[in-house]
Amino acid sequence: GRTGFGRFSAYKTQTGDSAKWARSKSRRTLAILLACLLLVVYIGFLMASNYRNQIALGESTLERFRLDLDKRAASLEYFFSERKFDLRSLVASREVSAYFVNESLGMSEQYGLKVSFFVIGQIFEKTVREKSIQSDEIYERIVFVDRRGRPLVDTAAQEEEGQVFFWEKFLTPQQTDPAIFLEDRDGRAQILMAAPCFHKGHFAGELIALLNLATVFSNLVDFTSTLSKRDVQLAGVDGQLIRRPGEETGCLFATYLAPDRIKQLPVDSFSSFTISSDTRGRQNMLVTRLPIHNTPLNLMAWAPRDEIYGSLTPWQLLVGTGSLALVILLGIGVLMRFNTQNLILKARFDESKRQQELLASKNTQLEDEIRRRCEVEEKLEEQRALRIRSDRLRSLGEMAAGIAHELNQPLVGVRGLAELILLTMDSEKIHSQDHMRKNVGLIVEQADRMVHIINHVRLFARDAGSPETSLTDLNDVVRSGMSFLTAQFRSHGLLFESEFAEESLPVRVNPFSVEEVIVNLLANARDAVEKRKREEGLSYTPFVKISTGHGKKNGKDTVYLEVEDNGKGIPQSIADKVFDPFFTTKDPDRGTGLGLSICKSIVEEFGGSIQFRSREAEGTIFTIDFPIYPNGETDTDGYTQAVKNTGSG
Repeated sequence: GRTGFGRFSAYKTQTGDSAKWARSKSRRTLAILLACLLLVVYIGFLMASNYRNQIALGESTLERFRLDLDKRAASLEYFFSERKFDLRSLVASREVSAYFVNESLGMSEQYGLKVSFFVIGQIFEKTVREKSIQSDEIYERIVFVDRRGRPLVDTAAQEEEGQVFFWEKFLTPQQTDPAIFLEDRDGRAQILMAAPCFHKGHFAGELIALLNLATVFSNLVDFTSTLSKRDVQLAGVDGQLIRRPGEETGCLFATYLAPDRIKQLPVDSFSSFTISSDTRGRQNMLVTRLPIHNTPLNLMAWAPRDEIYGSLTPWQLLVGTGSLALVILLGIGVLMRFNTQNLILKARFDESKRQQELLASKNTQLEDEIRRRCEVEEKLEEQRALRIRSDRLRSLGEMAAGIAHELNQPLVGVRGLAELILLTMDSEKIHSQDHMRKNVGLIVEQADRMVHIINHVRLFARDAGSPETSLTDLNDVVRSGMSFLTAQFRSHGLLFESEFAEESLPVRVNPFSVEEVIVNLLANARDAVEKRKREEGLSYTPFVKISTGHGKKNGKDTVYLEVEDNGKGIPQSIADKVFDPFFTTKDPDRGTGLGLSICKSIVEEFGGSIQFRSREAEGTIFTIDFPIYPNGETDTDGYTQAVKNTGSG
């Protein structure tokens, strides 16, 4: 019995252990299944969440791409509206209007119109030079044609090979607003803008501008990132693509999208098509077309679908989810792959955002720098004007002694005549009214002489440096400038000679500005001979001479004036610096260093030239040449009368 009871007890113990093990295994299996189920659910949740995030990120990337294209289209629209404004400004310019007025008056090209063509060409060339984006010129060429399409003014020196235009087909006599044309030139498109010109309500001509496609593409169309496979292109409303400058075979657009297919693309939405290549195989691309308002152009853009949405499609994601649920390791690998792709897309997204923020910051810095530079330039210009004014006042100071001498003579005459009249009135003698009137008339005459001198000085201080010019005899201007310093030369015991041409020397200048030049040169000559006189004493005879005459320069007739002195001359070591601003060998209280610099700028402003010859210990000769005016008549009398009349008020 004990043996059987022992066996039963052992069996019962073994059965209990097996049941416990079975229950434990069942619980472990259930736990594993539950853990797998939870893992599958968790992985499924992660994949679904990742799927939604990737779709959302793809849509966000597509939306940012769309917004970028909208900005480019808006920039192009603003660019073309600015170009229309440029053409309207040129059409409404005073020079173009003056041409139509001259033409309506029957002027020929030889008498009047050629000057108009030259002036219009100058403003056209200035527009071509100054209108730019990031130092890239906007315009290649600006042409002004008449009502029949014949070119009158052209900034291009000559037509390039394959660039001959028939301007008559760009005439728009029925329009009032500038029009944009897309011209095909041997397989290359060219964008032209034409603005009609009207005179007295009638079509009179056309202003045609050729845009620089390289500037348009590099600054307004092309992507700057080399990592992206996206591309943007311009096309006409007829579907014809515009090739970039230097592009010989055309872009992928031209290879896979014909003009008819481009015209059928929906506006402001993306379409899909597939391309094949030997290196990349088949690729699914997204393409869209955005109209550039108020222009005959469209902005074409495409991008690989994988770059926008990622490389996996929704059904691939579902298969991956099922596979990961069954094979955890494979699921983890696929999950890591998806996460990696998401990180790449997010990195691109963040990089794009960072680049835009950086660009905005750079633009703000550039605007601030431009504003500060403009303020500094304005201050420098104001300081320069003050220095020039100071130097001009110094020139007036140089004239002080001569002015005092000129005023002293009529004052002495006025005092003497006035005393004579008083003596006559006090005496008992009866004098005739004619005698009294004669004396009073002499007083008035001397007073007018003093008024003339004072007015001349006032006009010199006010009008020297003025851009207004008149046809004047150079001899009269030189005599007038000499009068300010003649008394100083006489009082200082300096020999001062003058030699004038017998005939008139007609030049078109501002007389007061030329007087300023003469005063500066004579003052420098006076200082040079006085300095040598102080050093050498009585053994030296100071001598200054001014002369005028006819001459030739570069084969053209000119008139000249020369100021010669027998001072110590200009050393060869500083000869190249005498015309530099603020360069002087005088003491600080004797000169600012601006005199000869101002003289040079004044002479060159009137088409003349100034040069000097000098030998040490022998002296210096300054020579000024002006182009002679074609006819010999001058309005010197008008200039003299202006000096008299200005001070009468």
